[in-house]
Amino acid sequence: MSVFKRLDHVAIGVKDLEAAKRLFVDVLGGEPLRDKGSSPEGFDWFTFRLGGKKVELVAPHVLGQGGVGRYVAKRGEGFHHLSIAVDNLREAITYFESRGIRILAPNFERETWKHCYLHPQDTFGALIQVFEENPQTLADAD
Repeated sequence: MSVFKRLDHVAIGVKDLEAAKRLFVDVLGGEPLRDKGSSPEGFDWFTFRLGGKKVELVAPHVLGQGGVGRYVAKRGEGFHHLSIAVDNLREAITYFESRGIRILAPNFERETWKHCYLHPQDTFGALIQVFEENPQTLADAD
């Protein structure tokens, strides 16, 4: 049985959010969703539905600064992370750690957005964001 509830989205790291929106919405026909904004962690995000699936664009405020900025500066634009929901983040962390997967940046500060990342060296190079499902995250899924 899987610890994961559902795949929420795939994120793409970009340098220029507006240029990326033009491609994914205007050219490829993505349908903008209401889940968008600016993070105090130094990046902006924009979500859209493409082919029935949710995709997120993340763009750093300053290239090379913050998690997204460092990632894009080091690896370039492209795949950034998978985001997967769980029922209980603390239990999920215990589960992953018991299986030798390192946890990055666990964050329980906001009731509506508890999350962490699985270390990409333990997940074949894929950064996986794990978050605790709640009514707000379900509302943002549509």
